Formats: sequence, C-alpha cells, structure tokens
Amino acid sequence: MEPLILFEDDHLLAVNKPAGINTHAPDRFAPEGLHEWLQRHGGRPLAIHHRLDKETSGVLVFGKTAAANRSLTEQFEQKAVRKTYLFLTAAAAPAKPLRVSSPIDGKAAATLFEPAGRCGRFALIRATPETGRTHQIRLHAAQSGFAVAGDTLYERPVSPLPRLMLHAASLELRHPQTTQTVRFDAPTPATFSNPDWLTAAREFRSLLFDSAGSNACRLVSGAADGFPNAVLDRYGDCLLVQWYASPNPALREAFASETLVERSMEKQPTGETASPESRFEVIENGLKFLVSLDAGYSTGLFLDQRENRRRLLARDLHGKTVLNTFAYTCSFSVAAAHAGAVVTSLDLSKRYLDWGRDNFRLNNINPEAHDFIYGDCFDWLARLAKKGRRFDMVLIDPPTFSTAKKGRPFSAEKDYAKLVALAEPLVKTGGTLFCSTNARSLSPQRFMDAVQRGTPRARRMDFATQPFDFRIASGEKPYLKTVWAELD
Repeated sequence: MEPLILFEDDHLLAVNKPAGINTHAPDRFAPEGLHEWLQRHGGRPLAIHHRLDKETSGVLVFGKTAAANRSLTEQFEQKAVRKTYLFLTAAAAPAKPLRVSSPIDGKAAATLFEPAGRCGRFALIRATPETGRTHQIRLHAAQSGFAVAGDTLYERPVSPLPRLMLHAASLELRHPQTTQTVRFDAPTPATFSNPDWLTAAREFRSLLFDSAGSNACRLVSGAADGFPNAVLDRYGDCLLVQWYASPNPALREAFASETLVERSMEKQPTGETASPESRFEVIENGLKFLVSLDAGYSTGLFLDQRENRRRLLARDLHGKTVLNTFAYTCSFSVAAAHAGAVVTSLDLSKRYLDWGRDNFRLNNINPEAHDFIYGDCFDWLARLAKKGRRFDMVLIDPPTFSTAKKGRPFSAEKDYAKLVALAEPLVKTGGTLFCSTNARSLSPQRFMDAVQRGTPRARRMDFATQPFDFRIASGEKPYLKTVWAELD
C-alpha cells in the first residue's frame, strides 16, 4: 500500500490521505471513507481521533489498540499533538509570521501562519493550528486575505483548480507505548507544483493502487477528474478511452506513448464479440482475468465491481455453495471459487461462459469442479427453486435493461424486487443474497426498498457503492448500488 501507508506498527497507523476522500463515510449511501476502506483492506479495527476535510490531503493517524486509543484521546484533548499544514494561495503571503485568533462557532480558535516560499504563481504558506475547529485554517486564511487556493467555500473569486490546495504535511505526537516523540510526514502533493487536472488524477490513483495486486483501474472519471466527456481505464499495459463527445486532444497527448484504444460512445455498439486471440491478462486483487479491447464496450471485466469482488475474496467460503447469475465472464465466480466455494455460474451466453472457464483455468482452478449453466437467468431461478436447490450465497447483478429469449423485458428500476423474489428461495437459512445494479435512475433508498420487498427474510443489509477510482463530480450521485443481505 505504499505510498499511502506512512507508518504502521502494532499500535498506530499513519496514512497519507488523498484529496477527494472523506475520513469516514458521511452517510450510509455515500462511498466509503478512508477509515472504512483501510479497515476492510487491512482486516484490523481502527479508531478515529482526528479528521481531515474531504478535499484536504495529508497525514491521518488511527489507533489500533485500546491502550493506543486512550493515549491518543488524551493527547488530542490536551492539545499535545502538533499538526503542520501547507497550502497555496493566489494572494500575497504575510511578510512575517502571523498569529490569527478568531472564534469559530463561538469557540476560541487560533492559527499561526508563516510564509514558506512560492510554487509557481502561488504563494506557499505554512499553517500551525493551536486549536482544532472545523475549517479552522480555511476560515482564518480567508479572514486574513490569503484564502486557500481552490477553496470553493471561502475563496472569492475561486481559483480554477482541480482540488483544494491544503495539505496536512506533518503530525507529531507521543508514541502510546514507547512515549517517545514520533513525527509523520506526508510528501508535498505533486499538484502543488503542477496544479492541473491530469496530475491530480494520477496522484489520487497512485496513493491507492498497488500495481502488484491490481493493474486495472479507472484513471480518468469524467467531470470528477476534469474531463467531462471522457472516461479512461487502464487494463495492464493498455488503455481504453471512451469519448462521449469529440476526443480531447490534451488527454490523447498525455497518453500518446502508451497503447491507447478509443471508443466513441455516440456510436451504437457493433454487437461483435472478442475473439480468444484478442484477449490478454490483467490482475485484480491478486487474481488474473482475461480482457479484450477489440470489440464493443464490454471488455470482459467490470472494474467498478472490484471492491465487491474483494469483499467476496475476504470471506471463508470453504464448504459453501455459490450461485452466480448473469455471470458474464465469471469474475465473481472465480473470486468465490478462490475463496473456497463450489460455484454455479449461470448466463445466457455460451461464449461468455467459455470465457469464464478460461478465467478459472488462468487462476489454476479446475472448471470441471464447478457448474456452468447456459440459459435465461429468470427461467433458471424458477427451475432451480422448483428442484429444491439451495445455496449459501446467490449473486444477482443483472443488466439495467434486458430482454429474455421469450421476449420478456426487464428493467432494474421497475422489476428488481421481482428478480429478488425469484432468487430468495434459493438462499439457505443464514445465507447471503448479493444484489447489485448500475441503474442511475434508481436511488439508493429505492433500491434498498426493492431488495427488502423481494426478500422479507433479510435481517441485515449492508450497502456499498463504487470504488474510489470511479470518482463522482460535485452534484453527481454514485450510480453503482449494492446490497449484501443476510437472510433468516
């Protein structure tokens, strides 16, 4: 996880939080915060003792033990933790150190500002907060005439920048066990020297993705990364860009040295499917998958489901049975089989099921030890239920719109509860029903309601949405909605 992880031992975890991620999820339907994501990826409980604004980058420290948490709580309450920030401003920096003391929400607040040089057209300022009020540095800087560059709340006029140029550069405290003073430093962001959208997009991903574990991710996520009419995905050594309008010359030029495949989303897909010869390997969560960029918009791997496949991998499924409907190229099936399950993969396409068998073999999993069923998922759900088949886990991730062989239309927005009701009888008592959709018109609450209507047996429902690299622009809502339902 380097360079995200700055320090870790049995007591503390210090990380370099990217700008654009919350410290923790603000509500149940929001994307994960860094806190939840780190806990899930590391498999260890972490306690929050301080926070950074979503758009602020830099040092965050979490406690890992009860003793460490007591020590950190005491140090933060006694203001014994020293925090230093760096920020850019389009205004003139103070000529000498300036201490600003101004109440925030009726509470005393003080910040020391010091000039620290220049970064191109911006002045660089060091800020040391003596208290820990919400937006303290941003408010005090704006009140003093040198607002943080890119601050859409307090800077007027707002600098057209890809992020808030505020960075928690260092944090100094007493180690909970040794009692020695320790200091954690986060490198100055590359965007401070090159404040452009592409630098920000690259830096954001570089902090989060370990190339040894995954080499497929979204590099540019439309407007959220400053390119509203394009998305760019990495698949190993190849890139796929999808244009929603005329191609962007700057984006093309930035990746001119790499293998770049282009698709116009204004044209209808040809309906062609990839030949086996066009496929190549990528790595995701340590597993291998075959993809192809040669035909249509479907590459063989939906990157936005990466974190859900990781959740599946984290489960102990030895001795368990899993039914994967709408299996496509069986990426979920491979993850479940790797976790120990015997998997049944169900899909309407023989070609994609064969692709799925190849994915099994690629990961040294014998496809003959698992079942592959060709046919209409809606019909087969009813047939399997009639036969009395039961599974420890059933996965349903249907297309947003589809038409079955018999001409029966399906709309996720209108018909998802009916689909859940078909799948529910196949789940054993105490089993799990995984429900997912990318229907943008279906709100998270309506989706949760549809799942609940389809399976009244649900005793616990955990919601998840798209991964960090599928960034969301201001005013947008996450399109991917997932429920992990545990059934009575």
